[in-house]
Amino acid sequence: MSTDDSRTIRLQRGITVATRSTLVLVFLSVVKICVGVLSGSIALLADATHTVMDIAGSAVVWLGLRLSLRKPTDRFPYGFYKAESICTLIVCVIMVFTAAEILLDSVERLFVPSVISFRPVVIAVAIGSGLVSYRLAKYKESAGRAINSQALRVESRHSLADVLNASLVCGSVLFTYINVTWVEPLAAVTISAFILWAALGFGKDSIFSLMDISPQPSMRKAIEQTMVEAPAVMGVHDLKVRRSGPFVLVEAHVEVDGAISVEEAHAIADEVEDRVKRRFKEVDSVTIHIGMVHDEKDAQVKKYVDGPKPIDATWKRAPDDSENRSSSSEQKHAEAAD
Repeated sequence: MSTDDSRTIRLQRGITVATRSTLVLVFLSVVKICVGVLSGSIALLADATHTVMDIAGSAVVWLGLRLSLRKPTDRFPYGFYKAESICTLIVCVIMVFTAAEILLDSVERLFVPSVISFRPVVIAVAIGSGLVSYRLAKYKESAGRAINSQALRVESRHSLADVLNASLVCGSVLFTYINVTWVEPLAAVTISAFILWAALGFGKDSIFSLMDISPQPSMRKAIEQTMVEAPAVMGVHDLKVRRSGPFVLVEAHVEVDGAISVEEAHAIADEVEDRVKRRFKEVDSVTIHIGMVHDEKDAQVKKYVDGPKPIDATWKRAPDDSENRSSSSEQKHAEAAD
């Protein structure tokens, strides 16, 4: 399977998850609104409003993944991957407003207790909504990790907040049986704090991604080592790794023996690219700049224990004077050793 096919499959899976999530949330919001209006449960209506915001967030994620699926154009030669980061930032803004809404509602309920009808029905809807939201959160988190989609992972946290919301509704209704009204606003404050924490954290990650932040240093070092381990690579320098939506883009200068032919140099570059993409599935693009080194002492070499690998004998030299240049280089090395 080619890299383009793999990328398309991953994005298509994300679109499928976002579509299914939106349909489930539409169903939940309709049920909550109907029961909330009939019962007079302000908590359930607030939860329904939160679910409507979830629908908007899922729609934004769907749009971002659809844009990421578009092929690069002349005006956008690096593709549309950052559309997902932009959409993630929008979702985070929605989450901040959601948290503020819950916080204001909780303060109001401290002074104005609500009278609820059909309490068993409200409790049943809250429990059912919590179970569905929990399953939805796990579904989106699993898919988000599988395709490396930050937006889906943000949405999974949002669905997890719906579970807490459902617990809030259920608990507040249960406590009305014994005339205890302060439990609901206290739980609401906890929910709003969780949403704010998640929104600010993922919002920061989205902004860093839009600013071309490099991944974790451990990943960068692993990519560098993978390059150096390729046959005939003498060193790697100016390695640049950056995120673009769910993917990672890599650029590096790779040094090879100046005695080899251009054909061999291109073969080495292709081998380095293939090795990186095979090991790191999230890497979408690897740009290799070949540097010809005629004196190993002048090379900016990142040495490892086993040193540079020999040139693969299966690579065929171009029919030029490269053999003579190679022999001359070997004689110089022999004289230096003497």
